[in-house]
Amino acid sequence: MTLWEISGEEGALVGYVPDEKLSMAMTLCGINPGAVRGALGVANVNTVDMQLGKPSAATVEKERQIVPDIVFWSWIAIFSDRAASAAIKFGCEPDEFWQCHFQSNPGEKFFFHLPTKSFDVVDIEKSSFRQSLPIDPRIPMFIELLVTKQLPNYLPPCFRADIPRTKQVFSELFVREDFKLAWDRKGFNGAKFRQLT
Repeated sequence: MTLWEISGEEGALVGYVPDEKLSMAMTLCGINPGAVRGALGVANVNTVDMQLGKPSAATVEKERQIVPDIVFWSWIAIFSDRAASAAIKFGCEPDEFWQCHFQSNPGEKFFFHLPTKSFDVVDIEKSSFRQSLPIDPRIPMFIELLVTKQLPNYLPPCFRADIPRTKQVFSELFVREDFKLAWDRKGFNGAKFRQLT
């Protein structure tokens, strides 16, 4: 199975959480979708209020924007309504998506991708990484060369991979090739793909 990483295009708009308390609570979760879901639940947030900005700018966008089909806040992918619908059609569970909206674009629906489960597919001994956090257990970061373990019979169209012996997942958002091809075929925008296998 061919796996890809999906990320945002260079210089594309990024999301910001203007509520500092909520932003800090989510940041303290590390790269753990379940913990972020828990923080949103504790804060009783059904729809996350977001702002848009350029990665290098100190200001947020106030005027209506043409928002791509994928935007990122930190490691969290934010899908447009049509991209989230496509991911669900290809096999993601509907409850993987937590609604949000951008203040500059009222009325448009977007969704955090916060999967309810992750997959132990990365062979960390055979894969190579740009760096590791030197703690126990060590946390490898930024996959350069991916070697997978035996893959399960089914993987969702986009998913997170476990970092073994931790409660964290890799920062890369993995996608199956059929979902990548559908993204291209449907003319979705904002994504950069990197082949991992």
